[in-house]
Amino acid sequence: MKTKASKILLVEDEPSVRNGVKEWLTDDGYCVESVETGEQALEKIKKEAYGVIVLDLKLPDIDGLQVFEQVKKITPGIKGIIITAFPSKETHEKGKSLGIFDYLPKPFNVNALIKIISSALGELERENIPNKNRLYEIGALSYRLCDLNYECGSCPLAQDLASTFGTFTLIQDQEVAKLKLQPDEQKFCRFGSTYVTHKKNQFLG
Repeated sequence: MKTKASKILLVEDEPSVRNGVKEWLTDDGYCVESVETGEQALEKIKKEAYGVIVLDLKLPDIDGLQVFEQVKKITPGIKGIIITAFPSKETHEKGKSLGIFDYLPKPFNVNALIKIISSALGELERENIPNKNRLYEIGALSYRLCDLNYECGSCPLAQDLASTFGTFTLIQDQEVAKLKLQPDEQKFCRFGSTYVTHKKNQFLG
């Protein structure tokens, strides 16, 4: 089975829950490591890179939220998910203030946890997109100025779009002749992408 990107650290002191959740996630294709205590979790975080940490709120040594607070200082981009048999408004609000991605009361359906983990990893992936692609994501490409006077055949950006994404034409041929006569600050790139449209809706819509 192909392993899904980014490792997950599961911190749970109850053996049956820890082993069961780890087995489910592993069977679903995730790379999962598990520990029993907050101290063990912090040692792992110092040595290895994880995309998501799933924390029981009530650990035998350190409160799960306190663990996450320390984890964020070591790995600021990590996504945290709290699981707890003792949900409360107070801990939920504190989790939000610390940047916890989600909060799942026990008992829970493992499929619900898998869905949350998938969303967390998706957000992590979007945050790690290089700046060039981030420009595409927010739809800024649609408003990019042309600096080659519409000689698109020699434009590396147009070629990159054509080979990478589903390109479509924003400005038709009959309009290009008119735009060539406009000042440089009004010469907009004539190409867009289906990827731009999708991501623009996702981020801004």
